[in-house]
Amino acid sequence: MATYCRICEAACGLVAEVEGQDVIALRPDRDHVVSRGFACAKGTRFTEVHRGAGRVNHPLRRSERGLERTTWSRAYADIGMSLRRIVDEHGPHAVGVYIGNPAAFSYTLPVYGVAFVRALGTRNYFSAGSLDCNNKFLVAKQMLGSSGTHPVPDLDRANFALLIGTNPAVSQSSFINAPRMVERLQGIVSRGGRVVVVDPRRSETARRVGEHLPITPGSDAALLLAMLEVILREGLYSSAKVAETTRGCEHLRSLVKAFAPAQVAEYTGIPAPTIENLARDFAAAPGAFCHVSTGVNQGRFGNIAYAAKIALEVLTGNLDRAGGALIVRGAADTAGLAARLGLDREPDHTSRIGGFSPVLGTLPAAILADEITTPGTDQIRALVCIAGNPVLSAPDGERLRRALARLELHVSIDLFVNDTGAHATHVLPATDFLEREDFPLAQLQLQPRPYVQWTEAVVTPFGERKPEWEILVDICRHAGLPLFGNRAADLALRAALRVGGPRALALPLLARALGLRPLAALRRSPHGIDLSARENPGWFLRTRRSNPIVLDAARVWTRLPELEAELRHRRRGLRLISRREALGHNSWMHDNPRLSLPEHAAYFSVRDSKRLGIESGDRVRLSVGSQSIELGARVDEDLVAGAVAVPHGYGHDAAASWRTAHSRGGCNVNQLCSADADALDPDSGMAQLVAVEIEARPVTRAAAEAKATVLGGGPKETTEM
Repeated sequence: MATYCRICEAACGLVAEVEGQDVIALRPDRDHVVSRGFACAKGTRFTEVHRGAGRVNHPLRRSERGLERTTWSRAYADIGMSLRRIVDEHGPHAVGVYIGNPAAFSYTLPVYGVAFVRALGTRNYFSAGSLDCNNKFLVAKQMLGSSGTHPVPDLDRANFALLIGTNPAVSQSSFINAPRMVERLQGIVSRGGRVVVVDPRRSETARRVGEHLPITPGSDAALLLAMLEVILREGLYSSAKVAETTRGCEHLRSLVKAFAPAQVAEYTGIPAPTIENLARDFAAAPGAFCHVSTGVNQGRFGNIAYAAKIALEVLTGNLDRAGGALIVRGAADTAGLAARLGLDREPDHTSRIGGFSPVLGTLPAAILADEITTPGTDQIRALVCIAGNPVLSAPDGERLRRALARLELHVSIDLFVNDTGAHATHVLPATDFLEREDFPLAQLQLQPRPYVQWTEAVVTPFGERKPEWEILVDICRHAGLPLFGNRAADLALRAALRVGGPRALALPLLARALGLRPLAALRRSPHGIDLSARENPGWFLRTRRSNPIVLDAARVWTRLPELEAELRHRRRGLRLISRREALGHNSWMHDNPRLSLPEHAAYFSVRDSKRLGIESGDRVRLSVGSQSIELGARVDEDLVAGAVAVPHGYGHDAAASWRTAHSRGGCNVNQLCSADADALDPDSGMAQLVAVEIEARPVTRAAAEAKATVLGGGPKETTEM
């Protein structure tokens, strides 16, 4: 049976081999319209997650003995009664909701998640977006008019690719639905073009394609601003076209003046002539794009970097251009629909802690712990966590772990009892992607080659697993809360669900592209329908004459003075960066025994290892203030000096249902990152998870331990050095 993977945005086609109700194997779909036989090991080995020993297959309820099996009716009754009581006694904001990033890979969860939040009437809605991408939503809204409008690299026609903070050879990248991305980047080189990979580490991508440009961690925004400064100073842009479609160009010129290549060279570690030539070559290329991803988003200046990337493409004529950065409409104009329905208008409330405004309707995940523990009106007393694990993914997980113990109600809806759900009062079993129907709703406007695919559930749900949308709808019913907070909307939605299920409201979105019977068309083409012939680059800019792109939007440049100050007062310490693993993903994939991972370790450059007296195999302590973690060290000749790379998602809770994940050991590297409100970006609410300044020192020496083993017959206790 043809289906597709929903682990990441690539959405690669898969073929499921099924016997009865058992998925025997998953293999790449050679007939898929875009992935054409490509799928990574994480997708083809998902069967181990589907039938994993640690999966939650029945509702669980906490007793004095811990989490124990219960019935759906008992769980719903408990949760509904508690939610109703808490809302009645303390108000709607006493309930918090957290949704993890798997929501982006389901057509139902984004819609019914919002229906649930609005049913509660709470402002305390949190998501993983503030941990990896809310900077992009903020900037897109301010500059391009919609948080759902994002430039997408035209991989198959470009002649210049500038990649920053992304490693698609391992992760397929984000904010782009592009299977076989490295192969398509290699196609740019084959056409005589250039691929430049900017990264503090010579990544797997840089080893396979193009040129590696090493950069100091956290300085990506300064590099992009310097490129803009060159282009504006040397007039490498069409002033007439810019004047016709944008506003704020002259103000932007003044903003970037302090970031000339000579001023940022030492800060970035890139010589000024290299930056100047990079800017000129980008401007001169017959089709160029710049793609920035989580390695940039999670830094202190993620807003500025994404704004500069968009400005770079706009000024050089590469935005909404074949071979450049496309604005895709796809099978459904989801951004346009959101605008027409008012769904992309941010609420006017702010958070109790820190006074943050919502981005895409959600508040910063980093303040969740303080919203739970800080006394006062609207203090969070109940939490519903859906497909998320903020104890590991948010900064200072120990702070959140302690806060969770104070909740009166904590509901986790997930595949596993994860590290956050280990502290829940109720854990409700969710289906995985093999057990539900789907189409890639959130990816439709992120496709360089637009297509759409529908999949039925491959097998019926195992045990008592239910789809998240159904669980949320039933919780609202038991709590007496109308979906979307509106009785009429609740009655209409429930009636539609009874008649046609969730697809009854979703499939009409595809009628513009597929006709009045979209499901019939999709079923005739189980490997996907190619819609690239319908795309018309240039359509977006034609609408900008009355609604110009805002190059100098104030909220995206808020931290520019801080960045300029860093140029003058650069501290030369170690900076933490993330490191993706080829067979790893987020924490929930660590429980797959068929995905072999190296020992969790901190990776140091050759120069730093010599300076600090650290060798591969040593034990090291990484510290930020009073926070510290200890793990093994590895020397990596591909790292620039000053960068320490550590994979995320480790340090699993002993009370979680993981089986394999526990054996992987490791530490939660996000424990080194601050969850204080004043440490977050004031506009996007993003936590800083990369380019954090750290200290490192050896705790034990591998050579000394090896000698003790030989001479004494066994390892000795570790000692401080």
